Amino acid sequence: MRGRGRLTLERLGYSMPADAPAYQAPPYHYRNAQAVSIKFETDADAALDVLPEPLELIEPACANLSVYWYPFSTFGPYHEAILRLYARYDDKPLTYIQQIFVDTEPPLLAGREVWGFPKKLAQIELARDRDMIVGKLERPAGVRLATIVMRPEQPVSQLGSNGPTTGLRIIPSADPATTRPALAELVAADSRHSLREAWEGPASISFPDRSSLDPVDRFPVRRIVKAVYMEYDITLPAGRVIARL
Repeated sequence: MRGRGRLTLERLGYSMPADAPAYQAPPYHYRNAQAVSIKFETDADAALDVLPEPLELIEPACANLSVYWYPFSTFGPYHEAILRLYARYDDKPLTYIQQIFVDTEPPLLAGREVWGFPKKLAQIELARDRDMIVGKLERPAGVRLATIVMRPEQPVSQLGSNGPTTGLRIIPSADPATTRPALAELVAADSRHSLREAWEGPASISFPDRSSLDPVDRFPVRRIVKAVYMEYDITLPAGRVIARL
């Protein structure tokens, strides 16, 4: 028996595999997310070296290292660690994800494929130690790429917006004769947050181990600008393409 395949474009699943998608379509929902977010001044040249060309670095150059624990999400429970830069596109602020790590596969797959968030698997922890909250990032296990420590001291009633979270989605070309990617575009995600509580306080960042494969220490910490501990709910929608390289 001969015949043509019946899997048409209209019958494709949302994600791969086409007949058994690895994750569902957005929006994705999070409840009681917990995070420590530390903004710090850094070296402008180090930031500009990895910032995509359409984006403009906000001066003074600042980066942010954050560690998250999501006890409930539509991807299941997981930890996340994000290193990002503060930038502009068309004079509008955004945060650009330079490196990002998770500890389970579903959010890794969706993050890379939907928004271009360059997620890798790692060992991540967010825990309380006496009056402090400690975040740890290891990749591989035993190689401590980053440690953040924060002491919540003063409540914060409202947090400002830094614009959409933006990733560079890259799809390599299947043609070995070209080094140009098949796709390179900036994708912004306008997530919605419902704040439960937030606290400010002193904090520190250290990079105990260095790795050329995962240079989390790429942006030197010149000065801590602000450190916040947050608990909140999140709705993460589909992305929107803001520029193509």
